[in-house]
Amino acid sequence: MAATSWFRKNQKKLLGILVVFLMVIWGIGPAAEYLVPKPAIGEILGEKITQEQFSDTATRWARIFFRDPEEPVAKMVWSQMALFIQAEKMGVFVTKEELAQEVRNFFPVDPRVFEDKEGFRRMIGSVFHLTEYQFEKTIKEYLITRKLQYLLRNSVKITRDEALQRYIKENEKVKIKYAALNARDFVSNVKVEEDEIRSFYDKHSEAFPNVEEGRWGYKEPEKVKIEYVITKNAAVEREIKTTITDAAMRNYYEEKKDLMFRTEAEEKDSEETSGETSVPEFKPFEEVKEQIKNNLLFKEYDATINRQIADADEEIYEMIDKEEFISFPDLAERHGLAYVIPTNSNNGTNYFAKDELIEVMIDLPEFPRQVFDRDINDPSPPLSSVEGKFIYRVIEKIAPRTPPYEEIRERVARDLSYEKALAEAEMVAEKCLEKINQTSFEEGLKFIEDKAGKIEITETKYISRPGIISEDDDVEVLGQERAEIAEIVFGLKVGESAIAVEDKGAKKCYVVMLVDRKKVDPNEFEEDKDSIMAQYLMEKQLAFMTEWESWVGKKSQLGKRKG
Repeated sequence: MAATSWFRKNQKKLLGILVVFLMVIWGIGPAAEYLVPKPAIGEILGEKITQEQFSDTATRWARIFFRDPEEPVAKMVWSQMALFIQAEKMGVFVTKEELAQEVRNFFPVDPRVFEDKEGFRRMIGSVFHLTEYQFEKTIKEYLITRKLQYLLRNSVKITRDEALQRYIKENEKVKIKYAALNARDFVSNVKVEEDEIRSFYDKHSEAFPNVEEGRWGYKEPEKVKIEYVITKNAAVEREIKTTITDAAMRNYYEEKKDLMFRTEAEEKDSEETSGETSVPEFKPFEEVKEQIKNNLLFKEYDATINRQIADADEEIYEMIDKEEFISFPDLAERHGLAYVIPTNSNNGTNYFAKDELIEVMIDLPEFPRQVFDRDINDPSPPLSSVEGKFIYRVIEKIAPRTPPYEEIRERVARDLSYEKALAEAEMVAEKCLEKINQTSFEEGLKFIEDKAGKIEITETKYISRPGIISEDDDVEVLGQERAEIAEIVFGLKVGESAIAVEDKGAKKCYVVMLVDRKKVDPNEFEEDKDSIMAQYLMEKQLAFMTEWESWVGKKSQLGKRKG
């Protein structure tokens, strides 16, 4: 079914390939090279890459390095092509001796094997299904890439002073006290006018909202509505349980007892007296009856749900070229499957943005991308999930849109009120800070109680800088919702106060004071200087290489260029 769907989408491209093929058969293939130039499928560092180049590289690398990939092979091959093309452009090369040594490293066998050229070629063909030329070309590309990475990595250095400063930052700890002024507590104090609401809408109408990032926005992302048929796992299991008879279990016992149901003493005796004749002893049927029942249940259950989903897929395949669309509810009824149109738990509708779709099949991280890449009314191939085996179809897509002002005016007004309330909280905090500088932290908070109400003071244990997790019992880790506090306090002197505004998530304004600072003894750094610097260097090199490879990736474009 999936192959047929792919054929229908690519029939024009296939027709072009057929024409070129026939031209070759008719004897005008060489001329066609000039009349029909091979199109590029992408570009790497300004160099066009053809489908033939990519396919050749993918075949070679997949057979040697990507035999059990954890991510799509095409993606990994494209990344490798970008790296060795960059290496060649930078003048990196591999000598014949280096290539020969790496080839020998791939085959830790008697060196005399390499003297038999024909035998060596046969070995490469047997192990990798490649010619000697293809194998050595791939190893050369690999070596060029690795050599460039080595050169770049070793160009990254770290000084003692740099390492010491980082060590101090990572180990310095402070104790603070703070009070929070919540924006929501000031909403009733602010007023919004109609022209302000309209202006706020206009300012953020084309932005997507993100509460965690503190970003206002009223544009709704692309959404899809899907349906799927899925195996009724519990129902199938209940039905199969009724079909497993005592006779079937006894047959299974007799067939498998020599392999599965020997007694432990018998197994031990067999190991100790191998070669001697003895009468085998088996566990009684009643003792292993439940195990047998579970084995038969699993076997029949797996066969049943596979048959159900395969039959449904076959029916879809037979209908693929017909004009009418197959009914998923009818398909489910005919094959004993469940029919589902999932509901979005966030809003109660049947429409999902991409980041919401993961809740439908939570164990399939690629599912949201697959759904948004699929055309409307194009059934998917069968997929497996903890929920069961299923086939889905996109039945509707809604393009990104911004609702008209009149439709969401009340929501915009609430957002604006919240924005102004945070500004009001910050103004009150400024007055509090002035009073603190004149008196004390506690007196400053009392000074604003008439506007902010009773405010709770929180005193922490020692805390580390943001992103640094300490294993010390006396160290407290401030949560992400209080990240701004940690950013501010390490720049204060003991006894000094400041304001930290957290405009992400639940918006708050904090008044904070540095109570104590636990400084770092440089002698502790000197004791373990070598190991600390080695660790920091490795992390710095990794960060550099990750950033560099990302830069190379951005210079590589898979797909047709615009214009």
